[in-house]
Amino acid sequence: MPINSESTTLVSVIITTFNESRTIVTLLQALERQTLPPAEIIIVDADSPDGTGDIVTQFAKKSSLNIRLFSLTGNRSVGRNLALQKAKYSLLAITDAGCIPEKNWLEQLVKKQLKTQAAVIAGYYKGIATTSFEEASIPYTLVMPDRINENTFLPATRSMLMTKAVWQKLKGFDESLSDNEDYDFARRLQQQKISIAFAKNAIVSWQPRSNLRDFFSMLFRFARGDAQAGLFRPKVALLFFRYVLLLGASLVILYFLEPKFVLKLWVPLGVLYGMWAVDKNVRYAPKSWLWLPVLQYTADAAVLAGTLAGLATRTRKIIFG
Repeated sequence: MPINSESTTLVSVIITTFNESRTIVTLLQALERQTLPPAEIIIVDADSPDGTGDIVTQFAKKSSLNIRLFSLTGNRSVGRNLALQKAKYSLLAITDAGCIPEKNWLEQLVKKQLKTQAAVIAGYYKGIATTSFEEASIPYTLVMPDRINENTFLPATRSMLMTKAVWQKLKGFDESLSDNEDYDFARRLQQQKISIAFAKNAIVSWQPRSNLRDFFSMLFRFARGDAQAGLFRPKVALLFFRYVLLLGASLVILYFLEPKFVLKLWVPLGVLYGMWAVDKNVRYAPKSWLWLPVLQYTADAAVLAGTLAGLATRTRKIIFG
C-alpha cells in the first residue's frame, strides 16, 4: 500500500546485538534525535554476557522511544528474522550496533521511499576515524562516495529500509550465514528484480577496526562467508588471477633459472604494488598513507585465505551433506 506522508509514516527500526555494551547507548541516543522518530525499535540480543540487554532495558525506562527487547541465541540472520517477524509496521529500517545514524537518517530513507515507491531503499554509511590506522582502513572496508554508482549500489544492513512484504517474499535472511547475510539478501533482491533505490543522504557513521588483527579477521570472515554462500565477486576473481600469475611466473623462473631471480621479480613488483596501493587511496587517507601498502597486502591475504576456507567448507558440505 503506498505511503502518503512522511509525518504519518510509521517505521519499525531493527537492531541486533551481541556484546555491544560500549556502543548501544550511542546508537539509541542517535535514534532519539531523529527528525522522523521511529514508531518502535526492536532489538534482538543474542544473550550478550556483557550486559547489553540490561543496558537496553535501563535506557528504555528513561527514554521516550518505544523499545522492544527480545533475547535469542543465534547469528545476526537469526536475530534479524525474529525482529522483522515481531515488527508491527510495514516499513522496516535496519541498522547495526556500532553505527551512529545522522539525525535525518530515517527521514531521508522514508522520503526516498515516498518519492520512488521502491520496495527497498539503500542508505549510505561513512567511516569515522579516530586514528591514522582507522583512516587508512576505511577505503578497504567501505564504498567511497566518489566510487558509488547509484544505479547498482546494493543495500547493506548498516543503513537500509524495506517493506515487510519484501522480507516475506524472500523468506528472510539466510540463517546459515553469519557474516555476509546482507550481501546474499541484496543479491536475491536483484535476482527477484525487486526495486531498489539509493538514498545518498540517509547516512550512518561507522567506526572501522582499530588494529591489523581485527582488520584481517573482518575481511577473512566476509570472504569466507561469500564463498560458503557461493557468492564470488569479480574483484576476488581478479585478485586470485593476480597471485596465480605471479606464482606461475615464479615457478617458471625457478625451473629455468636460479632461485635468486625470483627475488628479482618479487621485490620490484612488491614495491610497485605498494606504490599502486598508495596512489589509489591516498586521497582518502592523506595523513595515513604509510599504512596503505600494509593494509593492501593484509586485505589480499585475508580475502585469499577466507575464500579458500569458505570453498573448502562449501565443498565438504556438497560432498558429505
